[in-house]
Amino acid sequence: MNSSLTLVKAAWISLGAWPALMASSRKRSAWFTRAAQRQAGRSGCSRLGATRVPPTPRATATRRPATVAPPAAAAPPAEAPDPIAPVRMVFPIANLTIDTQVEPMGWEVVQTANGPVSQWVIPRDIAGHHIDSAAIGQGENIVLSGHNNIYAQVFKPISLAWDNDRRTAVDDYTDRSDILNGLPIRLYGSDGKEYTYEVTEFYRLKDTGVPQQQRLENARFMRPAGEERLTIVTCWPPSNNTHRLIVIAKPAQPAQ
Repeated sequence: MNSSLTLVKAAWISLGAWPALMASSRKRSAWFTRAAQRQAGRSGCSRLGATRVPPTPRATATRRPATVAPPAAAAPPAEAPDPIAPVRMVFPIANLTIDTQVEPMGWEVVQTANGPVSQWVIPRDIAGHHIDSAAIGQGENIVLSGHNNIYAQVFKPISLAWDNDRRTAVDDYTDRSDILNGLPIRLYGSDGKEYTYEVTEFYRLKDTGVPQQQRLENARFMRPAGEERLTIVTCWPPSNNTHRLIVIAKPAQPAQ
């Protein structure tokens, strides 16, 4: 009897307590669920199985390399203009006028008793432009040579113009005259233009029977002068070639 009552009481207790136990169980389940959610919150997840969204990266300025402009291409050097060669010369002297064509003139090496010597090869019928002298407008010495008493005698009027009565001695080998000073000489260039020069000096140089050093000194008039000038070279006297005549002319000043 007592044992039966005990079993019934136990069963009743078990059955009667079920709702409370279930409620308690639901409370515990809810508690565990909230605990799990709190834990999940602490672990960075908002709900079970959700993937945490990574924070949006903060925009940062990107340094770009400075743009360096390429160096400007160097302009090609300007082409030098062609030299203006003298092609014609007109020189009025008193009642005589020299009007001659001009061509480039070189030299040759000849054998002499004293060894090889270079000498100019002067054109026979026209004037020669020394190829190692300046062209027109280059600001240097333009040298022309021509015969006075052989072949075409293109520079004979210069030889005839020398007047011993109007000479001034410069040294033992050099005389000077002003007889031609101021006369115009017109050069015509390969560019088709006319260039006017004016005589400023006239020399006679002894060239035969003089020391070799003096002959070399006589050649100074054919060297660079550091200025624009025209130099004309021929021989004297008209019947021989013992001397050299030098005419120097400077660019004429424009008329005022």
